[in-house]
Amino acid sequence: MVKYQTEKQRLYYDKVISLYRDKHMGRTRIEKIIPVSSWTISEWIRNFVAENPSYKSQRMKQAEERRKKKAVLESVDSPVPSDMDSLKAEVARLRKALKDESIRADLYNEIINVAEEQFKIPIRKKAGTKQ
Repeated sequence: MVKYQTEKQRLYYDKVISLYRDKHMGRTRIEKIIPVSSWTISEWIRNFVAENPSYKSQRMKQAEERRKKKAVLESVDSPVPSDMDSLKAEVARLRKALKDESIRADLYNEIINVAEEQFKIPIRKKAGTKQ
């Protein structure tokens, strides 16, 4: 059940949804017919689709798939090698990089400790909130 909150919504919501559902029009085409902002039309369609997932348009499904694929591609920085020798070499390279970074982190911690001791000023941020 739709709860109308404004006069514009009372006048145009049902028309926007019927154009989207029955005529298969997109937001931009509906925007040219109905005198409501594109943002409002998008919100109405998004709410309608959330309540009725069977009306999700093909373009919305494709956009959702693209977003999922893009997220998967961005999560992987480099392609994974397929043969065993290159996998072993990759593991060895990553272990060496991890070891180098852990040595660097220990070095930075020690530099901060020496600086705090020598200059007698707190450098690290204190845990907790100020009161």
